[in-house]
Amino acid sequence: MRLHRLFLSMSLLTIPPVFADSVLDQAQKLINTNKYIQAYDLLAPLEDERAGQPDYDYLYGLTLLEAGEPSRAAFAFERCLGAEPNNGPCRVQMARTHLALGETVSSRKELDTIKQYNPPPEVKQLVEQYLGLTKKVEADKQRQIRHYLKLSTGHDTNVNGATENSRIALPSTNNQPVFLIVPHRQSSAFANVDVGSSLYYQFNPDLVASLEGNIDYRAVFNNPEFDTYTANANAGLLKNIGNTALQGKIQLQKMGLDGQDYRDMMGLLAQAQHPLANDAQVAVFGQFSQFRYDTQAARDADRSTLGLAYSQALNARFTPSFYASLYQGQESTTDSQFDYFSYDFQGFRLGGSLSYNAQLSLNAHASIEQRDYVKGNPWLVAPFNSARQDDESQFSLGLTWQIKPQYSLQPYYTYSQTNANHTINDFTRHVFGVDFRMSL
Repeated sequence: MRLHRLFLSMSLLTIPPVFADSVLDQAQKLINTNKYIQAYDLLAPLEDERAGQPDYDYLYGLTLLEAGEPSRAAFAFERCLGAEPNNGPCRVQMARTHLALGETVSSRKELDTIKQYNPPPEVKQLVEQYLGLTKKVEADKQRQIRHYLKLSTGHDTNVNGATENSRIALPSTNNQPVFLIVPHRQSSAFANVDVGSSLYYQFNPDLVASLEGNIDYRAVFNNPEFDTYTANANAGLLKNIGNTALQGKIQLQKMGLDGQDYRDMMGLLAQAQHPLANDAQVAVFGQFSQFRYDTQAARDADRSTLGLAYSQALNARFTPSFYASLYQGQESTTDSQFDYFSYDFQGFRLGGSLSYNAQLSLNAHASIEQRDYVKGNPWLVAPFNSARQDDESQFSLGLTWQIKPQYSLQPYYTYSQTNANHTINDFTRHVFGVDFRMSL
């Protein structure tokens, strides 16, 4: 969080330090005229030589704070206070730094310490203003309401997930060709509208409740029978126990196809996440879902998943980060006579990002999932009545341009492929698109 420069200006005017140093005098003049970058360029080369000198650390901390680097500013102010614990200007700016880091408790402690020194009236007034800002930050942090709108358009080469060939040769006992006619692959341009809201309420630093929902509508221009809508809602709790974050969610979803209700889902999600060294995290998660179809009761099923995930951010050029997860589970029909829709599955996901700068980043994701069906479908002709096996792989690549903090643009490409022992289930798919997202 970056605080309004009014507070910085007031603090410099009401409690100005006195410097008897030409370099620091020059830096002070630059800061007084809001030339923070120039002041930083003047002071930064001297850090190894002058770190630990209170007057230098104070001004250097100010330039870092205005440059949007509160973590580094905190180190400079800590050096200043280590040498001069009663340095009022430095302590005020340390309080401001804690606010920028979202550390309201630490900010309040710094301000309370200043009040104990019985400072002059103008400083007391400044401290009270900062305390008021601290209360506002705490209130904003306690309850956060967010909204977003995402508009998308693109082209899908296989909107119906059809196999490559519309005519598949079948075995014959009289040497006469027999063909199975299957739906032909169809391609089309599409457009999406996705709007959502979220509410987060922090009961205390270790307990947060969340409520989220969104509605997504996809229009397929050439094939409106594949138009879909999806409504999602979930409610959850996050509890920190030491360094471990425990999270639980209730999930609801309603999906429609071609203007008609198609499927309902209700689920539970549980996850435990623990930090490791070097900005890494490990998580264990489990999910249980019920799927109920409006017109295809034979496909009603219960699905359970258990997995392990790992993520890490690297301290290197382009700030690379990546994640990987392994999972397995099963989906079982509620009616055993339709067990040919039941299957076991296992999969692997891998992804990451590279940031060229604060506005531009490259994102990639790859996944593989294997599905082994319990038994064959007796209603199909040979050889398609044997137990089905699918191997599905997917790769996506996207570029995110953060135009402004509330606006982003993301062109992307996604490739999907399924290899199955039944050729009627083989398919490939290419999706090219661009998303425009606006935070409201």
